[in-house]
Amino acid sequence: MSRPYRKNEHLAGVLRGKPGRTDFSDIAFVHNCLPDLDFDLVNLESSYLGRTHRSPLFINAITGGTGLATRINVLLALVAKECGIPLAIGSQMVALASSSVSARRSFAITRKLNPQGEIWANLGSYASPVMAAEAVKMIKADALQIHLNLPQELAMPEGERSFSGMTDRIKAIAAASPVPVIAKEVGFGIAAEQAAALAVSGIGAIDIGGRGGTNFLSVENRRSGGTLSPGTITWGIPTVISLLEVNAVAGGKTNIFASGGMHNPLDLAKALAIGADAIGMAGFPLYILHRYGRDALVRAIKAIEHELRMITFMAGASNLNELRKVPLVITGYSAQWLQRRGFNPDQYSQRK
Repeated sequence: MSRPYRKNEHLAGVLRGKPGRTDFSDIAFVHNCLPDLDFDLVNLESSYLGRTHRSPLFINAITGGTGLATRINVLLALVAKECGIPLAIGSQMVALASSSVSARRSFAITRKLNPQGEIWANLGSYASPVMAAEAVKMIKADALQIHLNLPQELAMPEGERSFSGMTDRIKAIAAASPVPVIAKEVGFGIAAEQAAALAVSGIGAIDIGGRGGTNFLSVENRRSGGTLSPGTITWGIPTVISLLEVNAVAGGKTNIFASGGMHNPLDLAKALAIGADAIGMAGFPLYILHRYGRDALVRAIKAIEHELRMITFMAGASNLNELRKVPLVITGYSAQWLQRRGFNPDQYSQRK
């Protein structure tokens, strides 16, 4: 099956239902009734990848390479420009693997429409430094995502089966790249052990891509006729648990991005309070764009940012650095998981 055709099938599969929402119900803020703050002074600036951003939100990798993908990327580029947030494009391998002008245009159009904006390139862990450089050049990218999608590849009859040397390739790309490199999961989460290895590989950020958003095992299972069992389709580390594990070993060593079913403002605030530097949204923007249009997506992003400011204020913080110091209570399955894995959930509730 050709890559463009597969990309259109992926889009159809994602658009078939509503965007998934991850579960942060085990995490609770402690309300501060005496914040000694003015709400108008609360800001959401977040520093990562060597820049200060007006908001912690970014539109995560979605698509590219086909006519349908071009139309989507046009609208996403305009939304990102209007909202002043970064945009990550989908895997550019379809453009690198062919001489198709239209495939390259589906990605390059994002830079043309948003010449001063922040746009991130995207390739898989199969990439070489030469391929990575070409992907960055194609869109004059400000950063490069290297996506990790082993379960999805295994679920595709035509998918990759050789994954040896992934860590070494990521190190090589990071060492040669003229822009920061982001190691990005696509919905199955990153555990502490792999986060520790990635944190010392020279990359600029880890995007945890936890379970809870778009389920590519489910998408591929439907596409291939439903051969996977229901249990296997639920494979992965939930976003909140992945974030807690990654923050425990990589916090302060590299930037951490939270993604995977992230679009509820309270969940986003909790992720930021745990330690995320930025929040990636993919399925949610695509759903709003498809159902209601570009202007509705701009309004939705601005509404999320407003509610994030409200939650930050109610927790007694005036900015995200302060939000990362307020107490959080972790209970239930998430607390039990952390304890069994050798991490102490009480460290969050003791913060001052």
